[in-house]
Amino acid sequence: MSSDSDNLIANLRILFPDGTEQIVAVTKTPFNIGRIFGNDLLLTHQKVSRQHARLLFEGERVLLIDLNSSNGTFVGATRLTPNAPFPLVVGQTFRIEPFTLRLETPTPAQSAAPNVARIGMFDLAPTPARPSPAPAADLGIAYDDAFGLPRDASRYLKYLPPIYHDDEFLGRFLLAFEGILAPIEQSVDHFDLYLDPRTTPAFFLDSLARWLDLTFDEKLPLAKRRALVAEAAELYWQRGTRWGLSRHLEIYTGILPEITEPADRPHHFQVVLRVPPGKTIDRAMVERIIRANQPAHTTFKLEIVA
Repeated sequence: MSSDSDNLIANLRILFPDGTEQIVAVTKTPFNIGRIFGNDLLLTHQKVSRQHARLLFEGERVLLIDLNSSNGTFVGATRLTPNAPFPLVVGQTFRIEPFTLRLETPTPAQSAAPNVARIGMFDLAPTPARPSPAPAADLGIAYDDAFGLPRDASRYLKYLPPIYHDDEFLGRFLLAFEGILAPIEQSVDHFDLYLDPRTTPAFFLDSLARWLDLTFDEKLPLAKRRALVAEAAELYWQRGTRWGLSRHLEIYTGILPEITEPADRPHHFQVVLRVPPGKTIDRAMVERIIRANQPAHTTFKLEIVA
């Protein structure tokens, strides 16, 4: 495997919990894996830590390092010691729950393949759509699994003097406290997910919108609400411009509007929305959006073409 940062170093094959797979091409070292933006590979799941693991490529040698993650990095049944490099070989798998990753050698023709995801949080191909689970009598998740709790001994033992590390009774005793504190720890550790409009729970999205002085139409689908909050800063910055109005209308209607400024009518513009068959548009809401974005000295005409 080459160590040149401009060339393909290796492949990571990611196996998702539902059985689907995705290949990520690694073109740099070190290669960081975690849950938040800034990592080279983004794995958005509550069991993945913000900065979870790192791959180092040193010539022909590959090292896997767990970055003191909450739920650990596993090779086989072995949980890696935090911050201790573990030698990895091509073809070997490791686990960052609930994902399984395998290191592979890239093929010679791969560099020309357009469907191979390059590293980077914005270049990573979208996660394949998850199929809806079949109805079952019980779809609940065990408490231990939901919060990544060990079943034999508490992880709190590592914070005690070494003489207590192998105490079986103390390990089970501390599990009671870890089970109580785990939801609180995970809420704090994953609070950044509440502040991201793409991952925040639906009930919290309105709070984010109020912070940004946004008011939603009650009929607006959840996906469009998320898009509006995600782009709110850019829309405020571009308010009063053609792009700002066009993007706001596109998010709300799903249609790219035509905006023109007649040469014979200064300070006036026309908005045309060409609506495909079967789609309806709330004209009053569209006019409210235009009024919120138009410069104060201008007038407009709205035309909705079915």
